Formats: sequence, structure tokens, C-alpha cells
Amino acid sequence: MRILQSDNWISKDNKLTDKAIELINQFDELLYCNKKKAVIKTLGTDAQENVNNYRELWDMGKLPSGSLARVNAKDLETTFIRFFQMYKYDWDTIIKATKHYINEYSLKSPRYMYMQNSKYFIMKQVNDKTWTSSLADYCELVLSGDTQDLGSGFTENVV
Repeated sequence: MRILQSDNWISKDNKLTDKAIELINQFDELLYCNKKKAVIKTLGTDAQENVNNYRELWDMGKLPSGSLARVNAKDLETTFIRFFQMYKYDWDTIIKATKHYINEYSLKSPRYMYMQNSKYFIMKQVNDKTWTSSLADYCELVLSGDTQDLGSGFTENVV
């Protein structure tokens, strides 16, 4: 404490000085700029627009599970950063895959039963601490061109 006081980082009553607050603000600004650069580097220059376009595909209502289908944009951005660190798909493929997923569940009865919300569709951590991505699976489906008749591949009940 004496060293901090002698170097003018804290006052005699153990409060941060203007010098200390200025240093904290500089670090905060540096971290914010680095995070913003990381988002742009990972998600592209139009990251916010792409995340919002993805988000708008999802209905504002609740899923049968009780969770909201559309998650806030900040959580989606964070999840997309992890997704793009693991997978290399473009935004056009992501939007097509998402539209296909939502359309597929809108046709099922009862509507949207067992559907994932917008965040868990991108990536979800499972019990063994690994990550799984339904979005990556649907992106592969879109890229293979096999999106016309999904769901009719198996006709027998497996027990």
C-alpha cells in the first residue's frame, strides 16, 4: 500500500487517484479495440449486419420448450466467433442453412417441437464439455445440394 501511495496510484485514504483511473481507462480502451478488431477479423467487416440478418430469421416467440427462439445479438456474436474459429462457412451458406432448418421445423407437427433456439443452433456445449453445431451440419447439407427432401431418409422405427 505504501508503494502504491508513494507512486501516486492510491491516495492516503486508499482511493484510486486520477493517475490510476487514467491508466485503467487506457487499458479498457485497448481491450475494447482489440475485441472489436477480433470480431471484425473473425466475422468480417459487416459482422453486425450479418448477425442481425441471421437473428431476424428467427421468430420472436417462445419454443415449446419455453425458451425464446430469438436470442440477443450480443450472445449470437460471441457464439458466431467460436463457430467461425472452428468452421469455415460463408454467411450466404449460413443463412441458407438456417432458413432450411427453420422451414423444416415449421412444417412439423406440433410446430417447432424439439427445435433449438438461435444460439444453440449455432453451437452448443454438451455434457462432456465438447461443442456440437447443428448449423455446421446444415451448412454441409446445403453445400451438398441435398436439401429438398430432408427427413424422408429413414422409414423404419429403430428401437
